[in-house]
Amino acid sequence: MRLKKLSVCAILAAGLLFVLQGCSGIQTKKINSSAELPAPKVIEKLSSSIREGEKLKFSVRWLGMEVGTAEATVKGIEEIRGRKAYHIEALARSNSLIDLVYPVRDEHHTYLDTERFHSLRYEKIIQEGRYRADEVMEYDQENHTATYYSRKNKSRKQMFIAKDVKDQLAAAYWFRLQPMAVGDTVHIPTEADEKNWDLEVKILQVDEVELDKLDTFRAFQIEPMATFQGMFIRRGKIRGWISADEKRLPLMMKTKVPVLGTVTVVLVGYEGW
Repeated sequence: MRLKKLSVCAILAAGLLFVLQGCSGIQTKKINSSAELPAPKVIEKLSSSIREGEKLKFSVRWLGMEVGTAEATVKGIEEIRGRKAYHIEALARSNSLIDLVYPVRDEHHTYLDTERFHSLRYEKIIQEGRYRADEVMEYDQENHTATYYSRKNKSRKQMFIAKDVKDQLAAAYWFRLQPMAVGDTVHIPTEADEKNWDLEVKILQVDEVELDKLDTFRAFQIEPMATFQGMFIRRGKIRGWISADEKRLPLMMKTKVPVLGTVTVVLVGYEGW
């Protein structure tokens, strides 16, 4: 069985996933009064660029135990077809115990235009159990087309893309730059699995999130949803928390996955700030 990755998100940071049942060191508390928040700057757009050198480290948890790790790193700025682009890398791997039954070694690269913040190229190298993939998507944003190429089986195809579309990893980083206020909804044109999606992220409330290896954060609780050709697609209930400060750190994501149950991805470290 191949496990589906759910990005945000983002986030994540790169479509990474896993739990809160029995997890210690993670607490959330809703903040009921706006007076409990820092100054209004927490809901403003505080940056217009992605931070070069940033590295985010995550623990992937299921049933109270760590089953894998993930990292997302802004490698720097490179040139793609004459355009400057942020090169962002996301890596995910299972731990030694999970390797015995379902080894995971995933690698994702996005190249995000530094001015227009749309995708120029997306690459993924996937090893999940017996499944293997080595794929590239080249985005021609001017002509609204993208070309998919599999380095594994040499297949190639072209598709239409929406204006300023982003791949899954790029969407997570672009979202972090956006203004956020409780009650807002952010729409992100996203390409995934050779389809155009409308990724909709709702800002639900402000919580206090305590991470034992880091600190206590005030955070926006978010809910990502996706529609394809007007149809709402749900692959499990997802909740995420992103810090309500200038860093906009992706702190945690929880999702209920069919068969597996609840899975949680938790931020355990960050560098570059």
